[in-house]
Amino acid sequence: MTARSVQHGTIRLERRYKAAPARVFAAWAEPKARAQWDVPGRWVIAEQSFDFREGGRELKRFGPSDDPRFVADTLYLDIVPDRRIVFSYSMTSRGEPVSVSLTTVALSADGKGTRLLLVEQVAFLDGKDNAASREEGLTSMLDKIGESVTA
Repeated sequence: MTARSVQHGTIRLERRYKAAPARVFAAWAEPKARAQWDVPGRWVIAEQSFDFREGGRELKRFGPSDDPRFVADTLYLDIVPDRRIVFSYSMTSRGEPVSVSLTTVALSADGKGTRLLLVEQVAFLDGKDNAASREEGLTSMLDKIGESVTA
């Protein structure tokens, strides 16, 4: 039997964007806008369903272009337009559990722009991911949001 383990992590990332909260919220809520940033780095989305609403569930298969092996199963728990998004998601790689997360995205006006605070609480399963790698991926995605809302 393979040894099983769980490690917990909390990731807290903050960004300021030169765009109104409604525009930053739309980057999450509109399929075409989200497609511009919804995977880290140069990864690709191979398949994705889109159901951005409270109680909505989404599946996304993604990863490197030659091996999109990850699947994220997301459930939206709380959505306050232009202010807050709370969702949970589990991630697998080739059918094996990687992690389970609860994520809160808070948006607030910041002068003529937006302050975004993302807090993700994660259970990393059996050593298949870690906080440093997840933070790197989330950082890349938040940077891409900034590029998309100011373009």
